[in-house]
Amino acid sequence: MKKVLFVSLFTAAVMLLLPLSIMKKSIPSILTTAIQNGETGQKEIKNGSTSFKVCNSEDGTVTEIETEDYIFSVVAAEMPALYEEEALKAQAVAAYTFALSRKAENSDKTYDITTDHTVDQSYITEQQARDKWGDNADEYTEKLKKAIEEVSDYVITYDGNVITSVYHAISGGKTEDSKNVWGISLPYLKPVSSEGDKLSSDYKTEVSFTAEEMKEKLSDEFEPSDSDDNYFSDIKRTDSGTVTGIKVCGKEITGARLRSLLGLRSSNFEIKFEDDKYTFTVYGYGHGVGMSQNGANYMAKQGSDFKEILTHYYTGCKIEKLK
Repeated sequence: MKKVLFVSLFTAAVMLLLPLSIMKKSIPSILTTAIQNGETGQKEIKNGSTSFKVCNSEDGTVTEIETEDYIFSVVAAEMPALYEEEALKAQAVAAYTFALSRKAENSDKTYDITTDHTVDQSYITEQQARDKWGDNADEYTEKLKKAIEEVSDYVITYDGNVITSVYHAISGGKTEDSKNVWGISLPYLKPVSSEGDKLSSDYKTEVSFTAEEMKEKLSDEFEPSDSDDNYFSDIKRTDSGTVTGIKVCGKEITGARLRSLLGLRSSNFEIKFEDDKYTFTVYGYGHGVGMSQNGANYMAKQGSDFKEILTHYYTGCKIEKLK
């Protein structure tokens, strides 16, 4: 690893706690400009990458990192090392594919990809990973490096081009259509079953707010009235469960916006108002688009290999090695 360039960009806090994959997925979108500006979010890439120029979001420094080391740092940050080996392989391929897409998108910049998890992928150094794993550091380091080596140069493609391979922690039992989350329909980011997610201990969570707490959280953007029994009405949701629209104090907003205001784990939620208290039952964790990391681990436990996992979650895609 060699530091090759310094550039001033922006300051952003990068969360470096375990598991980062879980924390990251509280962000409403890791959709990139590659998707926002393109019709398919695909990149024509014929050759792989031996290294990536990674911009540290905290200080703006850019460091050139060998590909295997970069993917290790992403997988270590994104997925618990205790997950099945085939799930780790699937994560490694998704991370590499995403990085290649971003590198192509950023061809006019001094960096290929950032450590800003709200834009790109989470990232921790090998030493930070070892510190996190403690007594299991040697075992997990060897496990991840072996998995990454075995899928070296594999990418996810659609119609012959590398995709923007977004992923999340836990779905609500069925993944979501990218159009319902970001307003852009992509042929490989369609809803698929992920029933294994319902078996996760983190699948369903509850959070409650008193009426006074809720009024305070909403007061900056809405006009809650003391006479109202319930501030929420007219919930609209997709077949996968994501709340796409909800009226708050008579004003319609997206479920993603309410999720952000209240710090919910996903936009798939139900609301109950009882005894002067609002209780939100939340399903899954993250935006719900693309591969479910927990679902990938469940599939691996059932005997699926990394190719079967990836082609399940990325509709119509192929897993192939770059020439």
